[in-house]
Amino acid sequence: MKTEFVVKIRGWPFSSLGVIIVVALVGAMLGALVYYSLPALTKEGLLIYTTNRWDPNAGSFGGLAAIYGTFVVSLVAVTMSMPLAVGSAIFINEFTPGRLRGLLIAINDMMAGFPTVIYGFWGLYVLGPTLNPTLFTWLHSNLGFIPLFSTRPIGGSYLLAATVLAVMITPFASSLVREVYAQVPSVMVEGIYALGLTKLDAVKIKLSYIAKSLLGALSLALGRGIGETVAVALTVGGVLKVSQSLLSPGITIPSLIANQFGSAYTQIEQSAMLSLALLLFAIGLTFIIASKLVLLRGGAR
Repeated sequence: MKTEFVVKIRGWPFSSLGVIIVVALVGAMLGALVYYSLPALTKEGLLIYTTNRWDPNAGSFGGLAAIYGTFVVSLVAVTMSMPLAVGSAIFINEFTPGRLRGLLIAINDMMAGFPTVIYGFWGLYVLGPTLNPTLFTWLHSNLGFIPLFSTRPIGGSYLLAATVLAVMITPFASSLVREVYAQVPSVMVEGIYALGLTKLDAVKIKLSYIAKSLLGALSLALGRGIGETVAVALTVGGVLKVSQSLLSPGITIPSLIANQFGSAYTQIEQSAMLSLALLLFAIGLTFIIASKLVLLRGGAR
């Protein structure tokens, strides 16, 4: 007989206490962001989210460029990382021998835990100088008639930041997909091979079985990547403008705050940045909650 012990503090299970503490911390952070954002929201209203004029000297704060850049970089990064994450998870689970599998999992998990500043400097000094004169220039020269590639690449850009972010979140997304993929019932796997189907057929059936869980895992990776600061700030270019071209320099909410918060001497400017942080908090929390719900529904079969 298995005996389970539950640690209680004055009648409260320890797990319940942990949930209460986490909820309280999230509520405290949300309350602080709302409180410190009120001066800017009172002055600018929703214009802080819908206009694109950020001029502290003139007392004008419109963060549309940062909001736009945040979504563009995050969505492009997730689009690039999706096939890499799913492909690596399938390769590790289906085609890798035991010892090599353990090594690849260790490398993947180690990369997921690297400090983001490492990815940022790698993107700034290695990936950017490599891709700008080669792939990005080719895209501009041959596909420049498409608005997405209409700008000549020079330095930082949406696409460079998205590429660095994709490399950064792929190990994290791969670990999530790997765990979800491994949860396919063994009875189903045995049935697949009992019917004489190939391994490729088995992979297709497994992927269709965990489709909702895959979406949840990748949404969770997007929620993690949408708030990335250092790596994106070093590679996005830091220019406050909205551009259709992925090869143009831009800015994101985290990089705007990182670059300018230290030099913000007025309360209203700090409040404006915190109002953008409030929006980022809401977006990230929404993605995480939605992904968790999808994961739970995907796992309940």
